Amino acid sequence: MKRLFKHFLRDTSAAVSFETVIVFPLLTWAWIGTFAFFDAYRVYNTSIKATFTIADLISRQTSTVYGYDIEGMARMLEAMIRDTDGVEMRVTQILRDNDGNYQVDWSHATGTQAQLFTASLAGVEDRLPDMANGERVVLVESFVDYDPAFNVGLNDLTFDNFTLTRPRYAGQVPYDDEMTPPSS
Repeated sequence: MKRLFKHFLRDTSAAVSFETVIVFPLLTWAWIGTFAFFDAYRVYNTSIKATFTIADLISRQTSTVYGYDIEGMARMLEAMIRDTDGVEMRVTQILRDNDGNYQVDWSHATGTQAQLFTASLAGVEDRLPDMANGERVVLVESFVDYDPAFNVGLNDLTFDNFTLTRPRYAGQVPYDDEMTPPSS
């Protein structure tokens, strides 16, 4: 009996098949997990860059920005991020008045997001930069829902991006909430 047991331990005739059965599921899970995590990173990174692009575009406006312009920029944001549903955006111009208080000049939100008002500004006030009295900044927030392609321990996520920029060529970005583009 002892001799049969030693022979069994030294026998390597089916080692490759046995190792394949054990290792292949682990390699498959690792490959799928790597894909899922890198895809989440891609969406996150692209959403940040796309939000900066929209913020830069709005900050360079010298003519009036309309509500339909911001809706179009939100569609452009969704196109830049690719393969993601549930992209929403909120654009707000914030003024620091002569008393040192922050107040909202205007705000436009897309999708289910709510506009930002002066009364609700306290929630983001700690994230605002130190500004001189009378200075304005444009806040662009994007909210990108991410649903992983595979269930590898990564839950559904919402990437919230918070980007501030100063108006480039004027003291402020003029806004009109008109939602109907002019007919051409």
